[in-house]
Amino acid sequence: MRRQPRDRNMSKRLGTRSRSPAVDLVPDDLLLDIFLRLPPDPRHLLVASLVCKRWRRLIRNPAFVVRFRAFHRAIPVLGFYQNINGLIRFFPIAAPAPRLSAPQDFQNGMCWVLDCRHGRVLIYDDSYESLFIWDPMAATSSHVGSLPELSGEENFTAVLVCTPGNDDHTDCHSAPFRIELLVSVRVFSSESGAWGDWASISPPSLVSPDSAAVVGGSVYWKLDFVENSNHILGFRMETGELDSIELPKDVQENYMSDILLMPAEYGSIGFVGVNLSSLQNLSSLHFWSRKTDSEGAAGWALIRIMDMEMLPISDRLAGDMLSWSSVVGFAEDSYALFLRSEAGVFMINLRSKQLKKMPQASASAIYTYTSFYSRGRDIISADRDVKYDTKVPKGEGGSCSGGGRG
Repeated sequence: MRRQPRDRNMSKRLGTRSRSPAVDLVPDDLLLDIFLRLPPDPRHLLVASLVCKRWRRLIRNPAFVVRFRAFHRAIPVLGFYQNINGLIRFFPIAAPAPRLSAPQDFQNGMCWVLDCRHGRVLIYDDSYESLFIWDPMAATSSHVGSLPELSGEENFTAVLVCTPGNDDHTDCHSAPFRIELLVSVRVFSSESGAWGDWASISPPSLVSPDSAAVVGGSVYWKLDFVENSNHILGFRMETGELDSIELPKDVQENYMSDILLMPAEYGSIGFVGVNLSSLQNLSSLHFWSRKTDSEGAAGWALIRIMDMEMLPISDRLAGDMLSWSSVVGFAEDSYALFLRSEAGVFMINLRSKQLKKMPQASASAIYTYTSFYSRGRDIISADRDVKYDTKVPKGEGGSCSGGGRG
C-alpha cells in the first residue's frame, strides 16, 4: 500500500513536539501567586499538583500551604458524615472529591460518629467501649482510650474541641484537643492524657445528643423540651462551671422545639429554627443571638429572617420545597446550613444564599467535615483516591522544565 503524502499544512497547525509550552517560562513566584488564588475547594490544588513535577513541588512546599490557608481563611466544607444502618457514610459536597470514607476498622457495625470538628472525627467503638480520633485528611487514627465509668448511665454524648488558646482552626490536624464527655460532664485532655473530674447534670438523659455548639471557651447543648423546660446547657471549659440558659418565650410554639445551636455574631451563642407559627409561610428561617446590653443584662434578639422560598436552586426558586423542614447541621467554618424536608436534605450557603440538594443523604444526624489540604503529603496521598478525566502517569508525573528558579 502506498504511503499517503504528508500534509504539510497539518504539521504547521500542530506545531512541533519539541517546543516548550509557554507556561514553562513563568517564574515560580508568579505560579505561586496563581495557585494561591485557586478556590479553597481542595480538588483544585489536587488537580494542579498532578500536572507536573515542578507544580507538585511548589504546591507541596509547607510555606505555600501556610500562605494558602492564611489567604483564604474560610475553611471549605467537603461533605458530611452520617451513621446509617451501622455504617459510617460520607457524602461529598462536590465532585470529583477525595474518598474520605471511614476505614474498614470502623465499619464493623459497632462504630458511630459522635462529633466532627476542625478536620477531625470523634468515633465511638461500642465493641471496645473506646473512643478514637480519626483524621480523614491525613488518613490516620489514634486510640483515645476506654470510656470512664459512666455510673450506670447508658446515654451519653461527646464533643471534640481544640484546647482553649488554639484559636486558629485552619489547621488543627496536629493541635492538642479535648473531649467533652456529657453524661454528667467529664473532660479528656490530649495534653495530660487523662480524664478530669465529673461536673454534675440532673438529669443527664434530657440533653439532646445531636445539637452541640462550641463558642469561645464554652460548649452548649440543647435540652430536650419536656416538662415545660425551655433552656440550653452551657459548660465553661476553663472553670468547669455549668450554666442553664433560658431561651426566648414561645420557642416551643414557634419552632416546635426544633432548633439548632450555632455561633452567632460577635462571638456569642445563637440558634436557628424554621418558623412554624405561620401557616402562610412555613419556609422562613429565624436566626437568634444572645446579647448583653449596656447594663450587663443578657437576653435574646432575633437578628435575621431568611425566606427560603426565594432561594435559587439550579435554574429555579425553591418555592415550597423546604416547607415543614428542620435544621439538622451547620458547618461553622464555612457558613453552610443543612436542612431536612420531605424533598430531601439540602445545603444553604448563608453568604451566597445558594441552595443545593444532597442526593442519597438519609434523615439521620449530620456531622459536617471541613478542612483544607493542609500538608503536601495529604495532596499526594489522595491521588489514588480521586478519579480524574485526564490520564496521569503513575509516579512523579510529567515534567515542566525551565522557567522556574529551581
